[in-house]
Amino acid sequence: MLDLFFGSTNAGKVRELRRLVHGLPVRVVTPPELGRPVPDVEEDGATFRANAEKKASEYARFAGMHALADDSGLCVDALAGAPGVHSARWSEIDGGPASPACALPLAAVRELGPELARASRDEANNDKLLAALSGVADPRRGAAYVAVLAIAAPDGTIVAQVEGSCRGRIGYSRSGNGGFGYDPLFIPESHEATAARTMAELDPAEKDALSHRGAAFRALRPFLEKLAFDKNAS
Repeated sequence: MLDLFFGSTNAGKVRELRRLVHGLPVRVVTPPELGRPVPDVEEDGATFRANAEKKASEYARFAGMHALADDSGLCVDALAGAPGVHSARWSEIDGGPASPACALPLAAVRELGPELARASRDEANNDKLLAALSGVADPRRGAAYVAVLAIAAPDGTIVAQVEGSCRGRIGYSRSGNGGFGYDPLFIPESHEATAARTMAELDPAEKDALSHRGAAFRALRPFLEKLAFDKNAS
């Protein structure tokens, strides 16, 4: 069994990863299971790849095991690729929250804990996105979700990195209660089974089949299989 540390406190990402490694001899280890505080890695890279590799390397050395890290976000055509690498905390930069009602994320971690704080920040980010695209017509509301996954060996050496993306467009209002982040606004390019639904309206299997993270993991899965096999054989 390969222990794979995933240094994320985002419960949505952890659920997705565990679904995606199903059937492999891989055990996903999360920060609470490790039993000690995880270092706060500054995501100061200019690209998703730089951030993913930096996090994977530092987490692997910290945990003493192979580590998987991701960096992902939303790139909106009409916003010249923004929010991009700033997707997670977009509402807290460039002038702060999108509206007075969205000031909650700034104090939410202290008052609500990490999960509710993240949900509150997601709401602020979505408000800011809707405001930024106010008056923008469908032809210019194209966007892409992008995810980069990186794996580092216990000594911090990057041993694999892959990228996945999903094209779509930004809706005019939230729809759906599933997913996280910008999912209630992101409508993936139409497929027969998912036409005109946001990511937040898809069931987990549908989302995994077309999401950026699902695409990245499918590209990474052969390497994980080999890594797990090599470990079991040693």
